Formats: sequence, structure tokens, C-alpha cells
Amino acid sequence: MNFWLTMLGLAGVSIVQNAAFTAVSRSRNSGDVRHHFKWAIASNGVWFVAQLFIWSTVWHAVETGNWWQIAVGGTVYVASTTFGSVWMMARMLKTETGKQKVGAR
Repeated sequence: MNFWLTMLGLAGVSIVQNAAFTAVSRSRNSGDVRHHFKWAIASNGVWFVAQLFIWSTVWHAVETGNWWQIAVGGTVYVASTTFGSVWMMARMLKTETGKQKVGAR
């Protein structure tokens, strides 16, 4: 696959990955076990897919000697996961109600 298409895929998956991770972290501190269960499945599933993109990028860079691709992949990953986390926190602060709120029992 083309390197830049892979980076676009990594960016998309990384946004979703950290959005789900933020949601699972917040839901863990709520009073709704089913809500947490759903986010845990999403978070772990997307994490696995993200690892495939990351390892693919690293492996290809090592095989071809294009070491700069690892730095680009790392930059894309950090920027995308940061955005995903902040976006999901802002969204959840507006939408959490009842037992789904952080600290609810």
C-alpha cells in the first residue's frame, strides 16, 4: 500500500482508537457496567487494528531503509491520538447523563 495512504489510515484509526480509550477510561469511573462493557470492546478492538498499521509502517521502513517513515508515523500517531482523546472528552462532557456520568453510583 502507498505510504501516504497508510498514514491516512493510521490517522483515522488512531483518532478512533484514542476516542474509544478516553471513553473506556471515563466509563470505568461511571456507575454503568454495560456502558463500560461496550466501550471496552470498542477500545480493545480498535487498539488491535492500530497495532497492525503501526507494525506495518515500522516493518516497511526497516525493510526499505526509509527510516524517516518511522518518524512520520510517530508524528501522525501522536497528533491523531491527541485529537481523538480531546474530541471524545469534550463530546462526553456534553452527553453523559445519569449513571454514565463520571463518579455516578
